[in-house]
Amino acid sequence: MTGSLVFEFFRSIATPGLDKIVKIVTDLGSVSFYMIAIPIIYWCVNKRLGFSLGMITSISSYTNVGLKFIFKVPRPYVAYPHLDAPSFLVDTGTGWSFPSGHAQGTSTFWAYSAWQVKRGWFTALSVIIVAAVGLTRVYATVHYPADVLVGTALGLIIVQLYMYLERSLARRKNKVSVSTAVAASIVIPGVVYALSSISFELARESASLLGFIMGLGIGHALEKEYVKYDVRACLLVQVVKVVWGLAVLAGIRYGLKAILPEGSFWQVLRYSMMALWGTYGAPLMFKAVFNRKS
Repeated sequence: MTGSLVFEFFRSIATPGLDKIVKIVTDLGSVSFYMIAIPIIYWCVNKRLGFSLGMITSISSYTNVGLKFIFKVPRPYVAYPHLDAPSFLVDTGTGWSFPSGHAQGTSTFWAYSAWQVKRGWFTALSVIIVAAVGLTRVYATVHYPADVLVGTALGLIIVQLYMYLERSLARRKNKVSVSTAVAASIVIPGVVYALSSISFELARESASLLGFIMGLGIGHALEKEYVKYDVRACLLVQVVKVVWGLAVLAGIRYGLKAILPEGSFWQVLRYSMMALWGTYGAPLMFKAVFNRKS
């Protein structure tokens, strides 16, 4: 029972109000947060940054899914059912426990963002968010402290590897053609999906990530070659872009879910369509409507 002491401490100081605050903070590491933040960055701030954040976060998440499939560690609330955390916190962590996906995704997203922004205040904010999200995962009884620490470390390692790859590609003299980029965006996630299909569970959990990577790569390559949309606009136009773009994105996400059959293949298709809209369809429409010259 000593293993549950840290969770029992958090449940002893828990209040309904604190539980709700924890839910808000922990959602900063959720899929819904990335589905909102990454498109906004791509449409309104910097397309390359938005693309890289989408790609690196998806790669990190896939790595996390694979590790959970290997280790298969039960959640704390399964091992210690007496903890009795509220369901709206427990439901933020399903499946296997090790390592923490929220912690890994948060450290990946914010560490890469801090490296790109290069501002002291932003780096400090990023550290606070990563630490706060990690702490909420233990408070919510969905992760052990080790899950959070390892997840955070893995996120930082993946950022370092991704930045090394970016620098290596930037030094290449020959530009990658759009056809090569599109082909690679289809083939690489497709092969990984085929290999993941050795397990129904792994294919199911990773399908959305691989589909998103596929659509992200295709759309970004097409946008760079044929659209070349300038993200700069007045505040009103930026707001319209965000509302319009996210509304269509939600329509694709939930509309296709309602009409497509169940299965991991259809998950790949649905999320690739979402990413394709975000990186190609939306910029194309924004340029046509707002007549932004390139």
